[in-house]
Amino acid sequence: MRQLVFIIIFAMSLTACSIAPPISTDNSEWDSHLADLNRLNNWQLSGKIAFISDASRQAANLYWQQQGDKSILRINGPLGIQGIELHYQPGKVWVKTKDEEYSGKDAQLLVHRLTGWQVPVEQLPKWLLGIPTQNDYQLNPQHRLAGFTTDEQWEISYVNYAQYNTHTLPRQLEMRSTDNLLKLNIHKWQINDSTSN
Repeated sequence: MRQLVFIIIFAMSLTACSIAPPISTDNSEWDSHLADLNRLNNWQLSGKIAFISDASRQAANLYWQQQGDKSILRINGPLGIQGIELHYQPGKVWVKTKDEEYSGKDAQLLVHRLTGWQVPVEQLPKWLLGIPTQNDYQLNPQHRLAGFTTDEQWEISYVNYAQYNTHTLPRQLEMRSTDNLLKLNIHKWQINDSTSN
């Protein structure tokens, strides 16, 4: 009888050992990184952007400056208009080309009218930093944003990151819509927030 009890206890201990521990959904490293990104309000970057579609492929130099909710975007390259400079804040956009100036309320629509390309200007500040604008997103093994898909069917993918002072920020990312693919290669970040030093 004692031998039977021992066998039962031994078998139960083996079963308990084979059950995997629960997977924690808490990711304090990602939470800390995301909180750091959300504190960045004043920054600028420069790099290259490629516009790719079934019909064409073009590349241009990219400069972006963010000051709170105000954005300045400069694209210089073979876009048919030698380049554009865009100033945006919620509800208001102003665009300057070599020969003309335009204003409106919808930044993406205005850029598309001038260049033929879909550029999600209003969402870009968060996407450039690596902040998801959807609750459903994926992280990479280093607990940084790997990608997500927006309600407007933009697929955002982060190819790699680099360290800039105390911040880990995107180095390469891709943004794919139904009609085109944008590839960004960021060469330089500059963080101007006094809290980031």
